[in-house]
Amino acid sequence: MSELYGSRGITLTYGNGAIIRDKEGKEYIDFYCGSGAALFGHCHPYLVKTLKEASEMPWTVGIGMGSDTRNKFMESLKQIFPDRECFFCNSGSEAVEAALKLVTFLNSNRKKILALRRSFHGRTLGALSLTFNPLYRNPWTHVLLPVTHLEPEELPSRVDEDTVAVFVEPVRGEGGVYPLEEEIGKKIKEACKLHGALLVSDEVQCGWGRCGDYSVSEKCGLDPDIICLAKGVSGGFPVGMMLWKEKLGGFPPSGHSSTYGGNPLAMALGLATISLLQDEGYMQRGVELGDYFRGLLQKISSPLIREVRGRGLLNGVELSVKSIPLVKELQDRGVLALPAGPFVVRFLSPLTSTTEHFEKTADIFKAVLEEKEKGDVC
Repeated sequence: MSELYGSRGITLTYGNGAIIRDKEGKEYIDFYCGSGAALFGHCHPYLVKTLKEASEMPWTVGIGMGSDTRNKFMESLKQIFPDRECFFCNSGSEAVEAALKLVTFLNSNRKKILALRRSFHGRTLGALSLTFNPLYRNPWTHVLLPVTHLEPEELPSRVDEDTVAVFVEPVRGEGGVYPLEEEIGKKIKEACKLHGALLVSDEVQCGWGRCGDYSVSEKCGLDPDIICLAKGVSGGFPVGMMLWKEKLGGFPPSGHSSTYGGNPLAMALGLATISLLQDEGYMQRGVELGDYFRGLLQKISSPLIREVRGRGLLNGVELSVKSIPLVKELQDRGVLALPAGPFVVRFLSPLTSTTEHFEKTADIFKAVLEEKEKGDVC
């Protein structure tokens, strides 16, 4: 995979909570966490126990076959998202593809799809049509669906009677960590309702507890017809979900499918993450730790910092210099982070992080910035 994504130059072999270790024995604070999928960090004891027990039962049962584990997960999901149907799949991109397919079926007489600039929805062809970054899009523009990308404040006025759907990330993660302002979210919601356009909220990275709730759409002024979730839903085990309001209807018979979607292993882990989020106070902890971490970052006195922004444990620091060299330097010093566009360093901290992890990360980040000021970081 390194030829597609580039290599970090390390092989990871052991993890515990927010700490991960490479095969050379070097430890890192992992604020990368598989692009945010390892929501509870690594090898959480309850998730390990759950996986071991679930592995002794059928792993996958096939399309149309019932599963008690899936039924239990669906019952819990209904408590969280009442009046919604669910399609299970294996990733965020697949959840977005399912949403794209559903909206074009439900609003089949319309042609226009809107999304946000700096948005990221995946790299399969449908999801890539919605994704903004030209670097990802350019080799395939000849086969992508026509999608208009707009700034959030521009979007409400562009919704009309020919709009199929509007796709929104409540927090645009990969595109620079931009939380959607509540007032703008309300205007987007109202425009969609006025014109009958369907509103899709992509919470693959920001949802399921990372930003303080299972869904942060409402806090951003949105009332989505469809919500896409993945990543942390099963604590890093592959899973995706597309939830839609029951009143909309659904796919036609045999209109969509997934071989592994809703498999018992993923559902068992999904049930375990619900238990952790509901019983262990992790969501509120994520809000508090996110506030604490942003406070530490804002105290760093560096002319290279333009802005610190984020929500919960999805945080970014916009810089006046390129982010990738600083991400590499952070790794050399024992912190795994990732870029979010050319000038933003992104931190996807697990819910199991401690204040010490954030304090150490902030200290290391400050030292890296100071060296960059002196010209010691390329």
